[in-house]
Amino acid sequence: MSSAYDVVIVGLGVAGAYAAYRLSRSGLRVLAVDVKPYERLGDKPCGDAIGKHHLDTLGLVDLPHEVIEGHVRGIDIFSPNEMIRFRVLGEGYEVDRIGLVRYLLKRAVDSGLEIMTGTAAVSPVIRENHVRGVVLLKEGKSVEVNAKVVIDASGNARVIARRLPREWPVSEELYPRDTNIAYREVRKLPRGVDEPEILRIYVSKRVAPGGYWWLFPYSLREGYVNVGLGVQGGRGYPHPKDLLYTYVLKRDIFKDSKLVEAGGAVVPTRGPLNSLVWNGVAVVGDAAYTVNPVHGGGKGSAMVSSNCVSDAILEAVETGRFDAEGLWKANICYMNSYGVKQAVLDVFRLFLQELPDEDIDFGMSRKIIREEDLNILSLRGDLELSVVDKAMRFLAGLSRPSLLFKLKNVSEYMNRVRNLYEDYPQTPADLPRWASRVRSVLSEYKSKVLGLE
Repeated sequence: MSSAYDVVIVGLGVAGAYAAYRLSRSGLRVLAVDVKPYERLGDKPCGDAIGKHHLDTLGLVDLPHEVIEGHVRGIDIFSPNEMIRFRVLGEGYEVDRIGLVRYLLKRAVDSGLEIMTGTAAVSPVIRENHVRGVVLLKEGKSVEVNAKVVIDASGNARVIARRLPREWPVSEELYPRDTNIAYREVRKLPRGVDEPEILRIYVSKRVAPGGYWWLFPYSLREGYVNVGLGVQGGRGYPHPKDLLYTYVLKRDIFKDSKLVEAGGAVVPTRGPLNSLVWNGVAVVGDAAYTVNPVHGGGKGSAMVSSNCVSDAILEAVETGRFDAEGLWKANICYMNSYGVKQAVLDVFRLFLQELPDEDIDFGMSRKIIREEDLNILSLRGDLELSVVDKAMRFLAGLSRPSLLFKLKNVSEYMNRVRNLYEDYPQTPADLPRWASRVRSVLSEYKSKVLGLE
């Protein structure tokens, strides 16, 4: 192991592995470390789904068949009373997350990547207000490794980011209510499910307060399903495992099913960090809070963040500038690629979490929000309601005008947030004033529309 690298990556989940893949294949000297053994790299409880559009954008169109565990052609969203179903179409895959990480790392190693497993990152090395490397601990021995950039891809642990100066925007902590506490199991059912290429999401505040429960079949593994439940954090809700066993696994479909795998995780569900980079440091994936705040999917957006950070680092190598300004294009890339949509969806997430089941049932049954709206929302983060549609839906919703009025306000704040994020600052110097404007709009939204403190 050398004592100096272009980049050190801490954490080898999907985000870290993709950054290693991009940077190593571009000729940089990269060291990647993870506390887990090699055979468990990428092992994290999740829904395992990823949209095809992400893989296309990231140049991963030819994943080997052993990585793909199922094909997806859409998602069914069920109302709380389960009498209404909306179908949101979109191609995707269920993937073996460990296999995906291994696929990326093999190609990175072939290009010169060095990997240290069973290795903990203890702290960043900070000199002259700049990250210059990282202190590693392996088998009781510590070593300081120098790097031009350190990438924190350690997920919710954020082992580097949480040890940075508080005034650096990449160090922003996660507010508990901006998390989803999730538990999921992989089960083998006695029989397969109908339409195994359709994922199922069930919205219910009674069953999954502040979240939802899901049933994701693996279409290429007959009878195998990923079933789980998530609740909003920070509100004292019951543990998701208890809710899953109380309300979901007692259903007939799971009778005589066999448990294959189980686990839980904290999922960040919020708008994007104000900055993914600062002086000599970057954050990606869950460490950068890149998860979709509405449905909790994170593999695709995690790799998008790694792609943007990698592009910025490669340009910084050419200019020799690894400070915040030299790496700033990572932020502009991420906001344009995913962050704007993420910020807008977070406004909608806050609305959904405060909406009673009765209002969701009513809104779906009267089609105040329709399947077409959800398709557009999932793709672009827009809630498009034409003038004619607004009038027609108002007539449909006369028995519950407060819901329609609130939805109109939500749509307006989503547009205001979109405009702010599309005007993301071009330099670090402009970030504080922009961030203040964002905080002001979100505070106003929570207070005036949602009635939150």
